[in-house]
Amino acid sequence: MSFGVPLAQETPASAQQFTLDVAQRLEWSDNPDLLVDPEDRLLARTSLRFGMERRTGIDRLSFSLGGDLEISNDDSTGFERPSLALGWQRDVGHSRIGVTLDFSEVDLGSSTDTTFDEDTQSIDFITVDSGARQTANLALTGAFGIDEPFGGSYRLSQRQVRYVDTSDSDLQDSDRLSFNGDLHFEIDPRITLGLAADYTDFDEEGPDDLDTVTTRIESYADMDITPRLTGRVGLGWQQVEQSGTTDLTRDGMIFDASLSQALPRSTMEFRAQSRVTPNGRRNELRFIHGIEQPLGTLRYSLGVSRTGDLDPAPLFGLAWRRELPRGAFSVNLEQAAVTDTDDEELINSQLSMSYQQDLTTRSGFGVEFVMRDSDDRADSGTDSRSYNLGLTYRHEVTQDWDFTGGVSMVRVEEDGTSDRDSNTVFVGLERRFVWN
Repeated sequence: MSFGVPLAQETPASAQQFTLDVAQRLEWSDNPDLLVDPEDRLLARTSLRFGMERRTGIDRLSFSLGGDLEISNDDSTGFERPSLALGWQRDVGHSRIGVTLDFSEVDLGSSTDTTFDEDTQSIDFITVDSGARQTANLALTGAFGIDEPFGGSYRLSQRQVRYVDTSDSDLQDSDRLSFNGDLHFEIDPRITLGLAADYTDFDEEGPDDLDTVTTRIESYADMDITPRLTGRVGLGWQQVEQSGTTDLTRDGMIFDASLSQALPRSTMEFRAQSRVTPNGRRNELRFIHGIEQPLGTLRYSLGVSRTGDLDPAPLFGLAWRRELPRGAFSVNLEQAAVTDTDDEELINSQLSMSYQQDLTTRSGFGVEFVMRDSDDRADSGTDSRSYNLGLTYRHEVTQDWDFTGGVSMVRVEEDGTSDRDSNTVFVGLERRFVWN
């Protein structure tokens, strides 16, 4: 783990800026690919990231392109982890339209790369394998009637996932086409009525492919009950239709409600939701409490989820940040219930702890610990867990160049597979060039 390159100051409302991030890193790892039979590697990596941003009074254009050039003692030399992102947004009057395009590649078996998806809602929450995952996203977004009594928004997106040189047969290429839209009408300054619709077509490609089409339409009401108490109630219909290795159709009424109370130094919220999934109906309840403290914030949640005939599963959440003299300490816990591509219920959990400390005006260090757990609730399911501990030191050598160094330790535990460990030591230099 390492700190990110310091970000440049935000550009003014109308401006154009070019950036070039350069990072040179030398690292040694005793098991960089997290193999059962470890093989050490000494690697030199040069990372280049080019970015451009242009802003005017009504639109914004951004572009970035990057990748890593690697040279190692095992002859695995080449250009790795390419990434591309393009975004455009235009605001005119009470309407907005935007387009985004991005492509990225991550190594699934590298302990020195971001191989774990940090979104607890993801079915790829913990994926460790040989090869790489390539992801491409294209999205069109828009809104009209912004700050008006009547308005709406929409999003149309296409996502492609491709696995390259992987050995796990469960990792299958897939395409996801989705659309969601919203229409709302303010009938009173305190009451807004709306209609929301979602459509998702998820197609797998492979010998055991499973295609899923999900359709949802829901009406809702947002209400300001008192100046400090707000609520939301939604009622609709949802259908899940699958074909391929499994043919089934589930549909039914859906419901969600929330109630939020704002207090002088805290907020309390209660959420209830009922949805249709391939495993059956999923009901969730959550209580969320946020507290403002003199030197930080505290937010925790208590909940429970139940899907079909499965036993209820508790869900917890925590976000605590404490400001310290010349530093900060934070703890975060997230849990979510998801359904994977094999129609199995997963409880994904992520616990992260971070400590940052400035030693001088030009140097500092950080310690970060992340534990991710994926609990498959099926009797024959596979549970996975990963641990990542990292220490990073940063020193400003000159006004333009930063020295970084540190160590990281990764451990992966998975049912049916031997545990895997990796230890890495690294040093490097980083710099950002900026042109306005």
